Amino acid sequence: MNNLFKNTGYKLYVKQQEGSKKISFSYIPNPDGTVRWFWNSNSKKPLFLKFYNTTTGKGKLFAIIIHFIFLFRLQRLFFKKEILYYTIDKEPLFDITRDWSIFTGTIGPNNKAVLYANGSFYKIADTQNAQNLIHKELNIITYSGNNRLYIVPKASLLNEHVLKLSDISVGGKREKNFNEVHACALQGIKERYQTHIKISEWKYFDMMAENFKTIHDKRIPSNLIRKIDMILKDIDREETIHLSFSHGDFTPWNCYTKNNTLAIYDWELASFERPLGFDFFHYIIQNAILVQHLSWTAILEEIKKKNTITLNLNEKDLKKYLKFYLLTDILYYLKVYSEQEQWHVQIHWLLNTWSEALNMYLTKNRTSRELLVMDIFDYIHHYQYGALKFHDNEPENLTLNSDIDIIIQPKDAVKLISYIKQNSVVNKIKVVKKSFMFLIRIITKDHKILNIDLIQSLKWKNLEFMNSSEMISHAKPNKFGVKICSLQDTAKYLYYFYTLNNSEIPDKYIPLVHENLSERTMVKRSECIKRMKAQEPNKGLSLIKNTFHYLKDMFKEKGFVVTFSGVDGAGKSTIISEVSELIEKRYRRPVIVLRHRPSLLPILSVYIKGSEKAKQDVLNSLPRQGQNRSSIASLLRFSYYYIDYIFGQFIIYLKYVLRGKIVLYDRYYFDFIADSRRSNIQLPQTLTEAGYHLLMKPKFNFFLYASPEEILSRKKELSYHSICNLTKEYSQLFSRLDKQNQKSKYLSIENINLSTTVSSIMNTIITAR
Repeated sequence: MNNLFKNTGYKLYVKQQEGSKKISFSYIPNPDGTVRWFWNSNSKKPLFLKFYNTTTGKGKLFAIIIHFIFLFRLQRLFFKKEILYYTIDKEPLFDITRDWSIFTGTIGPNNKAVLYANGSFYKIADTQNAQNLIHKELNIITYSGNNRLYIVPKASLLNEHVLKLSDISVGGKREKNFNEVHACALQGIKERYQTHIKISEWKYFDMMAENFKTIHDKRIPSNLIRKIDMILKDIDREETIHLSFSHGDFTPWNCYTKNNTLAIYDWELASFERPLGFDFFHYIIQNAILVQHLSWTAILEEIKKKNTITLNLNEKDLKKYLKFYLLTDILYYLKVYSEQEQWHVQIHWLLNTWSEALNMYLTKNRTSRELLVMDIFDYIHHYQYGALKFHDNEPENLTLNSDIDIIIQPKDAVKLISYIKQNSVVNKIKVVKKSFMFLIRIITKDHKILNIDLIQSLKWKNLEFMNSSEMISHAKPNKFGVKICSLQDTAKYLYYFYTLNNSEIPDKYIPLVHENLSERTMVKRSECIKRMKAQEPNKGLSLIKNTFHYLKDMFKEKGFVVTFSGVDGAGKSTIISEVSELIEKRYRRPVIVLRHRPSLLPILSVYIKGSEKAKQDVLNSLPRQGQNRSSIASLLRFSYYYIDYIFGQFIIYLKYVLRGKIVLYDRYYFDFIADSRRSNIQLPQTLTEAGYHLLMKPKFNFFLYASPEEILSRKKELSYHSICNLTKEYSQLFSRLDKQNQKSKYLSIENINLSTTVSSIMNTIITAR
């Protein structure tokens, strides 16, 4: 602060000096406690609002409150104050005892304070970088000049440290949204200079790419660096690029609309070597990130919309010039930030959005799932966390059947979930909040599943077995910036997890466990439980609380029912086996396979032949061979099995579905409607179909079919004619049910190719969930 005032003609002192005078400064701090704005406590006007962006509702409300405070002289009640002493060093630029205000500027090598006094702005440069910028701004303002499309301030250099600028904001207002006035101004700026060159001749771009290679700042997320590298390597240097004169920091807070003309400040970053549309993209993106807090999806939509009133580029060229805007802007600011000792939170906002924005240029190199994994670890780069059982390679090299376990604080987990929900590569997300973790199931745009566990407490049933805070504190970043749990903590977790669940430790983990745990730690399951119960978090009220949460957690996520129908030889058994395995691996849900019905009641022949003989007869007999022709016998037989469905469905729901399990039926009630003869029943179809309306509707229902020739090549249990008739009956039934029940899926799939059928079924389940 002393240097700042020295450049304006004053010297400041903390204690009274000979000849010094007392003055009181009021100020508003930044979130980190540093001073943002300060002014003479006796000021009658809130001149610091000259530096404040009032385009948002929040900003306007803040300005109204500040005016109210000043109107009723309530400053001392709301603002912090500091007493200092001053002397006049040389001819002052302003009267320190009157109305003035100072904005301390953005932290960094280009930092400049801005003084508003005497109806003018004064940029005060303290560093050599800042001095160079105010000298450059004077030259640029002189070059750009006023024209019919935009206005610039009058500028004069008072000394090596101070640039005076006229106040062109009077009578103007800041606009939140980009409109025709901004578009006209940008046209005027562009017309000052334009050229077309090959990228190989673009010296400005090459310079920034070279500077990028010198950045070694661990605060910058690793995957952002890797993405930039991939894009730079993929650039065709023989491609032609359209360059034009640009403002460089064209944002709502640097512009005022006056009589349908734009008044523009802060020309210090202007350049003749930026890509076409730089200022347009900068206005939309900076405003969206720093003020409106929009997702990249929303930002891109706004760019496409406003493109029609300014650049009017086709889709290909818009994507091209957006790419070069992102590259030039990111490369410039990464260098600036790497030289900046302290980072404000807005830098993280920018880095996260930039990283996500680059994804649209990496679809040939990475899948949506891989890009999302990269984005997730970039987002939590500056958080404290520990990735559990995570590989040590590039983070996105995660197999389709692998998930991500992250130990993280609850507040950080909530922020991460919010980020994932808005990520542009995410199609659907399901979040299950349990007492000790968040279960996240993500479906990406390319229909891939990514499961993430955000763990706050490590528990087995109602007992805590490890301290999550300690595990986070032990985690260290690997060469890709992912903070990995220590080997000792990972080994201990694996041992407890598998031992407590009565499972064998997988072979791939055995060396890790034995190399990092002592014999004393590797005790029997009963001893593990005994030790856990002796720990403080598992005693008294804590145990009661944990038990309550454990019981509540059991019913947090419901399962669902999937049915498979089809004639014998349609391939149901093979498909069910494949789907069951995929659901368990990728959905991470236990699967229960049932045959035909809930089986609360045994088959009727059990009462006559006994259980073993009845089961053997079923296995040895061919389908549809029953000789029953009696309507009464059929009705009794159907009623028996219908009772099994009516009551059994509730047992299945309570026992499996409510507890999060997936139930797969190999055949279902639909056999009674389309093929009742298979169950030795002869009843009107309208009766059996009416019975379906009283049953809980399975979420997914698949009818598998194939040509009679294909089915007969697999099984010769049915005649050609029977296959044709049954296929028609099932198809028509599923078509009717699909129209009647909007909440359930009824899909007929021709099962010729195994992988195609399985893919179709899984995509249906994934996209619907």
